[in-house]
Amino acid sequence: MENAPSFIPTSLGLPIAQSPFQFNGAKLSIFFLECEDEALQNQLDTNINQVSNGEHNYKTLSINNKSVLLMIMADMSFVASDQSGTPYGTIAYPECSFWIPAFDTKTLEPGLFLPLLLLDNGTAIASGREMYGFEKQQAQFQFLNDTGEFDVKQPSFTALPYSFKTLSAQTKGQFNPLFTLSGSHHKHDTESLIDHSLFSSELGKHLFDQPFKVSDSQHTISFEDFLKVNLPCVFLKQFPSIQDGSIACFQKIAHAPFTLDSINGGGLYWQLLPPSITKFQLQIFPVESHPIVEQFGLMATQQSDGSYLMDTKGFWVDIDFTLQLGA
Repeated sequence: MENAPSFIPTSLGLPIAQSPFQFNGAKLSIFFLECEDEALQNQLDTNINQVSNGEHNYKTLSINNKSVLLMIMADMSFVASDQSGTPYGTIAYPECSFWIPAFDTKTLEPGLFLPLLLLDNGTAIASGREMYGFEKQQAQFQFLNDTGEFDVKQPSFTALPYSFKTLSAQTKGQFNPLFTLSGSHHKHDTESLIDHSLFSSELGKHLFDQPFKVSDSQHTISFEDFLKVNLPCVFLKQFPSIQDGSIACFQKIAHAPFTLDSINGGGLYWQLLPPSITKFQLQIFPVESHPIVEQFGLMATQQSDGSYLMDTKGFWVDIDFTLQLGA
């Protein structure tokens, strides 16, 4: 940026970490959630398309008339450095994110939009929001296994964002359970997808039997084509005005690519007896400040206790990747 002033970092405590962010040995459980198209498209229209003033027209991706939302539970770590490049140390944390895979009919390029990311580390929250505008929110996690830690080969967990069970002046904010993923009762040790050249094609062959359809267009895109090495992330970076919090003093549609540096391991969640892809169950609890069923149009069935249930399937990977500088 020409004539931009130098960023003045804090001289006390932890910095807003310098990007790009490199994650080594990141362990990710990636699940596919079926959603109503209208709800996901509304997220893209409100946060990206309408703000871009015609520059972008991102559309959802669907199979069999069901739009796709990605949920990723991850064990992450990166080296936090200040703006001068001085390393402070390694920050490790769990996070759970939701991504809308989309296709821009203006540029004919795929992209990922992040409407919600839950994590329990303040520096990672501040850095992601300040640098990229990611919708990061504070949360805790309970891992439902013997070790009490995230196990990428046997994922089972509850996410508890800092939230409000009901919306009223009397409601106290606390860490409420929002959703629980369960259903894996054995280790998934198969690591047949570590070959980089076969990674996306093997996943697509087992998880999806046809290309994604781009909503309201004639375009289609395969899972293999979508998972190309430099996958662009699209986001809305904005700050509210100090004079009037209902308006933005800065607002911009921005992009930054993820680059895949190496695949250390991975595989489908697959059970041998009977041979089939493991189906997990996602249970979503009613939390009025986080109505993710309505906001994402999750195709879940409401239970008598007010919670919602839906099945999901996915895969796991152990990878090195980088979130690069953007524009």
